[in-house]
Amino acid sequence: MKKIDITGQRFGRLVVLHKTRKRCCGHIIWLCKCVCGKLVEVLSSDLRSGRTKSCGCLWKEVMTIHGDNRRGKISRLYSIWENMKSRCLNPKRLDYKYYGGRGIKICKEWKNSYTIFKNWALANRYRDDLTIDRVDNNRGYCPENCHWVSLSENLKNKNFRRKKC
Repeated sequence: MKKIDITGQRFGRLVVLHKTRKRCCGHIIWLCKCVCGKLVEVLSSDLRSGRTKSCGCLWKEVMTIHGDNRRGKISRLYSIWENMKSRCLNPKRLDYKYYGGRGIKICKEWKNSYTIFKNWALANRYRDDLTIDRVDNNRGYCPENCHWVSLSENLKNKNFRRKKC
């Protein structure tokens, strides 16, 4: 297999400086410099897949902007928003075919702004023991089609596909 030299390439906030002598599970580890100035070692697969985009400063910045960083952990509501977007926008997810793959979209306001989504959620009785649910399973995520329900209620609404014998 031909080895690719990614020295000098940019991945998110990281610029690849050089290959290290270290390896992890057969993967090359690269020394990168983040725009914030910090040096970080990253697996080549994490750079190419987009899994690692910074030294960690990007995550901290996002959490500080949204005010949902609680003792270094993201809030449950922020995770719900990220997962909703990922289900509809990331073809690499296993469940994408049930969401984005079948045309389920997210309204522009929610897709582009966690703050707008958060304000809607709090105004519509969000609690940490509830999950987001689409009223019409064939329509997308938007204020007119979503509400908060218990996990057991949400599971009753799922389209289960069973194998026929």
